Amino acid sequence: MSESYTFLSRAPHFEPAAGDVPAPPLPGRSAAPSGERHASGRGRHRSSPHSGASPRTAATQPGTLPLPSPDVQRFTEQAFRLVLEVLDRRRNVRQLRPLVTPSLVDVVRTLALSESPARRLGVATLVRVHLRAVEPCAFEAFGTYGRGPRIFVIAARVEQQSDTGWTVTSLVIG
Repeated sequence: MSESYTFLSRAPHFEPAAGDVPAPPLPGRSAAPSGERHASGRGRHRSSPHSGASPRTAATQPGTLPLPSPDVQRFTEQAFRLVLEVLDRRRNVRQLRPLVTPSLVDVVRTLALSESPARRLGVATLVRVHLRAVEPCAFEAFGTYGRGPRIFVIAARVEQQSDTGWTVTSLVIG
């Protein structure tokens, strides 16, 4: 009786070893010599795009950009609901004029008049809205809405105009 065996080799390492790349100096400490190794035999921890830690930028540090106020949150939710109602043909597009720029009124009108297969899934209902400051008087708004069993996305830029209050200046509906 003959027995056959299959042996597998280990997968090759595609990432460079931790000791191959010099580690950035830690805050408050001097840079370590390039040959320093820990007891595990590996070099110091280094941040990488795959480490899971996001870098701190000026936009994420507290105090640099304002947090969204309740009035801009309410405005954005109302604007998103009105846009979805216009797309469902439950509301007239003219009701968007105080909330969005004139070019966006035309875009939403065109989308509402076109036949969309998503409209057959049911009425669009707003699920969630998030805001992120990009300038002192401008926010990125992004959220989700549902149609039947499916979830879709909606995003916009909301800016504060000196004379009219908040206005939606760009819009993406997916």
